[in-house]
Amino acid sequence: MKILISLWMNLLAPSFFGIGVGASDQEKAQYGATAGIGSFGTSTGEADISSASDFFKGILSGDQNQLSRLLGPEYSNISKRGEEELKTLSEFGTRSGGTAAAQQHIGDTERAEASNLEGSLLGASAENLGAMGQGLLSTGLSADEAAFSEAKTMQDQRAAKFNDIMSSITKTASTIAIIA
Repeated sequence: MKILISLWMNLLAPSFFGIGVGASDQEKAQYGATAGIGSFGTSTGEADISSASDFFKGILSGDQNQLSRLLGPEYSNISKRGEEELKTLSEFGTRSGGTAAAQQHIGDTERAEASNLEGSLLGASAENLGAMGQGLLSTGLSADEAAFSEAKTMQDQRAAKFNDIMSSITKTASTIAIIA
């Protein structure tokens, strides 16, 4: 009778034949939620990083077409300020040589502001692009390490399940052999 009770308890044990070994439903749900957040963050982050990288590379290229496309709004602001100064000069200034020199100075100032803008962005773009690359390298390495750790955990769970199945088979076979 004692042997039959032992056999019965083995059949009812929660880890019999690997039942109950591995991730719980709650762990699986948490994994799904975390993976969803991770996917969103990764895709949004990739898009933002790509845009920033394109901007920095465009500045570093020195190509006037790219600079005009990237800095168009700022160039427009510089030009509008110059136009306002010219308008003010034409409305309130005299028609002497001083006015012509002032008009020339406004054009020079516009070119200098645009050049200063490009120059300041050039160094900052190189610095930011380098920092971005360094950060991405670090993030990639961390993600690889985390993925390896997760893969090891899943492998350990599969091994534990397999070991439990083998243990349950051995216990059942031993119990049956004793009964027989």
